[in-house]
Amino acid sequence: MRFGGHETFPVREGWLHKGLTLIEKDTDAFSDPYVADTLGVGRNMAKSIRHWLIATGLAETRTGQKGKKSKILMPTELGELILNHDRYFLQIGTWIALHINLVNNPDKAQSWQWFFSRYSTQRFDRISCSEALKRHVDASSQRSPALRTLQRDVACLLSTYAVPVPNEHADPEDASDSPFRRLGLLTYFRDSHLYRRNEIDVATIPAEMLGYALCVSNALKEGDLPLREACFVEGGLGRCLQLGLDAFIDVVEKAEAELSEGAVRVIGSAGERNLRVTERTHVEWLEAYYHRTQAQVAAV
Repeated sequence: MRFGGHETFPVREGWLHKGLTLIEKDTDAFSDPYVADTLGVGRNMAKSIRHWLIATGLAETRTGQKGKKSKILMPTELGELILNHDRYFLQIGTWIALHINLVNNPDKAQSWQWFFSRYSTQRFDRISCSEALKRHVDASSQRSPALRTLQRDVACLLSTYAVPVPNEHADPEDASDSPFRRLGLLTYFRDSHLYRRNEIDVATIPAEMLGYALCVSNALKEGDLPLREACFVEGGLGRCLQLGLDAFIDVVEKAEAELSEGAVRVIGSAGERNLRVTERTHVEWLEAYYHRTQAQVAAV
């Protein structure tokens, strides 16, 4: 169970591109004491970039040539795919995929898994959210960190996704804003200090993300899933994007219509509708998304 690691900094605009491009060129870059200067950020921000590269599944540590104590950081297969197809992290599907990875990575983002898969309160403030996380952790069999540690983690999570209203600066070029806010999952009301969950617009969800989420969450290990179960399975698309059953079914129907024949199908069985999804890796699902969007652009 891991909390922190991000140095209290949410992902900022351009960070993942900078970090991933850097380790593409030099897998030992983050071992350099001057890596912060190379990235053009502060020392703690450089540590945060390293954390987010790993937590989102873009990079992984491996033993270097200098022995067991030597660690290098290199792009994963997913990181390589994004470098090839969306190097500057411009596409919404890239950010949805990385968000899904965070929700399904309790080793590096325990609060993310809890918030999107377990915590269902629709309106809340930061204090009540932190206290709910503390109760959840206390009920687990593992040692509970200090409340202040959990409060910092919750503050980072909320800052990652919440769009403030009214937005006092409203500057689209503000590099301090997290790109994950594009997903529109949370609104922060400055006057009341309350947060509200939002259901993401189905039209913005790439059809491939349905299969991607089911793959990352390992929900299809036993085959077909009833539609309701597929919607609310931990780590699945419904939980990650806060979709109700009707909205989730809309995504499924969209996937049936837009994806290659048979990739996603609803199968009727004994009066119950089940979801059947072609077996692919999460990287293959994201790659299919890039190929389809590139084909659409080429056709215009």
